[in-house]
Amino acid sequence: MPLVDTGSLRLNVSDTGKGPAFVFIPGLVGLYDAWSFQLAHFSKRYRCITFDHRGTGESDKPTGAGAYSTQVIARDVIALMDKLGIDKAHIAGTSTGGCILQNLALDHPDRVRGCIFNNTWVAADEFMKRVAVTRKRIAESYGPEEYVRVSTMFTSGADQFRNNLPAVMELEKRALAKVAPIEILTARLDMLLAHDRSADLARIDKPSLVVGTIDDATIPYYFAEDLAKMLPGAELVLFDDGGHYSYRRHPEKWNVMTEQFLAKAEERV
Repeated sequence: MPLVDTGSLRLNVSDTGKGPAFVFIPGLVGLYDAWSFQLAHFSKRYRCITFDHRGTGESDKPTGAGAYSTQVIARDVIALMDKLGIDKAHIAGTSTGGCILQNLALDHPDRVRGCIFNNTWVAADEFMKRVAVTRKRIAESYGPEEYVRVSTMFTSGADQFRNNLPAVMELEKRALAKVAPIEILTARLDMLLAHDRSADLARIDKPSLVVGTIDDATIPYYFAEDLAKMLPGAELVLFDDGGHYSYRRHPEKWNVMTEQFLAKAEERV
């Protein structure tokens, strides 16, 4: 994929299809490949944009204080939209990407048409903190490669390993090939723990779909319930299985559900 210079850094970007803009934001692993099942489907009707986060994949990897936060990456999204000539877009964010989307909907509401919050959270609780701290300690103690392998276990879950193993291994293969230094991995985990826009979420007035998965071992499903309650008029959908990757475990179901949501959202905006 081409590197796009947003003015402050270069992002590895996928830009496919024609039509209304639809931006897909990856989760903490940060690789655009995670959305492959959605890009193939939605690019038939939408202009689909996704990217490797700063600090991941083939995008630039800045270091230093303030280089990583969900607000900073939200600003990367706006800079990318500006560079690509996109005024407004439907936006889907999964996991950390859903937190980035919260910032976009709150701080740049004029750039957002509809929101799909997938397997994301409001503010880290004790369970989430323990998962993140465990991943951080593994990175610091055993190195980035072991961090990637353990993270795959947390995010994919046993069901994905059993029923969707080739896709799981393909994502892990790219993550291992492009894994960032420890300093960046730990800064990105700290950004996960620091995110908290709970006091502001009721101000989001965009059509919103919130998706969770009952067997998600990384971000418990109850966060989807919490988020949906905070967003006026939000639609909540809970999948029974799929681990942290509801959209990859059940792509046909996810895609159809999202298409229906977007059709309704486009009537409202």
